[in-house]
Amino acid sequence: MNFKRILVAINHSPLTSIVFDRALNLAQQEQAKLMILHCLVDFTAIDPGFESGGTFGLYPINTGLSPSFRAETLQLEIEQAKAWLQEYCHQATARNISTEYQHHFGEPGATISSVAQEWNADLIVLGRHDHSAIAEFFVGSVSNHVVDHANCSVLVIKDTNSDKDK
Repeated sequence: MNFKRILVAINHSPLTSIVFDRALNLAQQEQAKLMILHCLVDFTAIDPGFESGGTFGLYPINTGLSPSFRAETLQLEIEQAKAWLQEYCHQATARNISTEYQHHFGEPGATISSVAQEWNADLIVLGRHDHSAIAEFFVGSVSNHVVDHANCSVLVIKDTNSDKDK
């Protein structure tokens, strides 16, 4: 197959260990470089669009988070992501795979595609959680977005323990 630069996108799902193992095996077989990517979502920036408490719109209440709380939350999230990514990086380097990692804030599908292009990846490895059609309509599918927008090959690892039939 001759892949030289493999990007693996990971998140905090049970499928991540399977996706990462597949990417490690491919990187080792192909003697490829590995990029480990995690996308962070800034939940503190989301405005709920309604007032909290029992005022029911009668009194103006600022529902936004304070800038200092938001900054502390984001910094903690970044530190946790770095530590987590470093663990995966150590696993890869222990197998003599040239590895680096990154974390980015943003919509995962677009971020994965963009980072893969910037890094000149020739393969993206990511997982797919088979959600119901209704759930996919509302939250979208990261893997579908990446397959449709990536400028390189994409290997999608399917979650066989999905909630599709629940």
